[in-house]
Amino acid sequence: MGLGILAAEATKHLDLIGRLRGYFIVVFAVGLFCGSIYLLLATNVGSRLGFLIAFAALSGFLTLLGLIWFTNLTPLNALHGPPPHWVVKEVVENPAQAKTPQARTIEKDGVPLDSAAQGEIKATVDAAVTAEAGKFQLYTAATDYVVVNAEKVGGGSESFFRHRPLHSVMQIQGAKKVDVLPGGAPPPPAADPAKPAKYVVLERDLGAMRNPPLVMSTAFGLLFALSLYVMHTMERAEQAAKAAGLEPVPAPA
Repeated sequence: MGLGILAAEATKHLDLIGRLRGYFIVVFAVGLFCGSIYLLLATNVGSRLGFLIAFAALSGFLTLLGLIWFTNLTPLNALHGPPPHWVVKEVVENPAQAKTPQARTIEKDGVPLDSAAQGEIKATVDAAVTAEAGKFQLYTAATDYVVVNAEKVGGGSESFFRHRPLHSVMQIQGAKKVDVLPGGAPPPPAADPAKPAKYVVLERDLGAMRNPPLVMSTAFGLLFALSLYVMHTMERAEQAAKAAGLEPVPAPA
């Protein structure tokens, strides 16, 4: 038992060391590559102008990188926000009892879901109705119930920046328990008419995958423009001093 405690403590210690090593590698890498470029520029054009050139190059690169991530989302581990997903809003015994107005008219205005969309919603419903001590827990496993029907209502764009909310209602019911003979194939799951049906109301969250790269490109774009403005101001001041026949006053680094 003592060896187990020591092993657990050693694992945590190594994990902390590994994380610290990762932080130091990032800091040293940025300091090495960005610092080496700054030192090279500082020895040729001066410390102040060299810093502005290096900072403008870095901020311009990050601006372009943010624009690339914003316009072309890659499957790589790039900067992005949460993807579109379904969110369970409520579970009712009848759609007419739903607090969501769109769900009350699902039987009249609803459109049946295709198999792909139904599978995506089923995964969300599985996680909600089988979560231990969850808000919508109804079953202990995903095999304890079957999907009877699934429809959607709403959706579509109202304008360039606005969308109508998309809702879906999935009718689920407890599965019928069947005794399988030894060596026989289990029958396909079927709903048990003796068990009550439940209606799961979901809403489509469009996510915000492009917001972080947009904020990144905007912030670094402003810094890039600021650095260019400062360099332009310095150049105009030097030109004005030369035109007046005066030597420019050296500014502290």
